[in-house]
Amino acid sequence: MSNKFKICKDDFEPRIVGFVCNWGAYSSLEMAGVNKLKYAPDVKLIRLMCLGRVHTGLVLKAFEMGADGILLLGCPPGSCHYEFGVDRTKESVAQMKKMLNLLGLGSKRVHLVEVPPDDGEFVARRINAFVKRTKDLGPSPVKYAPSQIEMVDPSASLF
Repeated sequence: MSNKFKICKDDFEPRIVGFVCNWGAYSSLEMAGVNKLKYAPDVKLIRLMCLGRVHTGLVLKAFEMGADGILLLGCPPGSCHYEFGVDRTKESVAQMKKMLNLLGLGSKRVHLVEVPPDDGEFVARRINAFVKRTKDLGPSPVKYAPSQIEMVDPSASLF
């Protein structure tokens, strides 16, 4: 049975959602592109004005929709464009990790990276490391199943 699991795990390609700060981390991603550095194509990046705006509900929704891991790429301390974003994100990530452990997903499926501005090599390395770690964890126990969602008639009364 462990052999069967190993085969499945080798074929597994994790689906990663990456939330990226517009000011610091995004410039590092641009530098990675300029320098033709490769990072895993499994990461779907969503650019935000500030990582401090990522809500726990958004992360949970990403898992519900089939994500195997969530990567948060933000500014290092002291360089946040909005001054508070990275501090707020650290607090949110701590709460997210506790919640994910309670839900049985595991806290290692969410990772915050404080990316130095214009360091494409650093961000590419960290993305690849997170994808490898998520691959080692295996598929998320939560999988999106459209058939489980009930279609509601918008004209129907709620009362």
